[in-house]
Amino acid sequence: MHGTSFVRLTRTVPARTETARQALRDALADGPLTAHELSARAGVAEREVVGHLEHLERTAKARGERFVVEPARCDGCGFEFKKRDRLGRPSKCPVCRSNHIVPPRFQMPRTV
Repeated sequence: MHGTSFVRLTRTVPARTETARQALRDALADGPLTAHELSARAGVAEREVVGHLEHLERTAKARGERFVVEPARCDGCGFEFKKRDRLGRPSKCPVCRSNHIVPPRFQMPRTV
């Protein structure tokens, strides 16, 4: 590789004026969104979103605010994970064992 020049691509991260949780909180006010959609809107890694959501849920409860979770559901048989406490996406359906799961959606409606 003599004589070959490589251009190093650097990824620039835009400066943040708010914390990750504040960005998620603002995104949650827009309507029900999945963890993937929240990740894209807030600029947070998807695997970190669930931890932030758990904290936001506790904070909302302490402040008397609403934190709404539309439960995940099986795309195969329609089973809804209504009793599930964890906010992450389940791996498979307990009824039909399908792993085609529609992820849960989250929302924190603004109070007027």
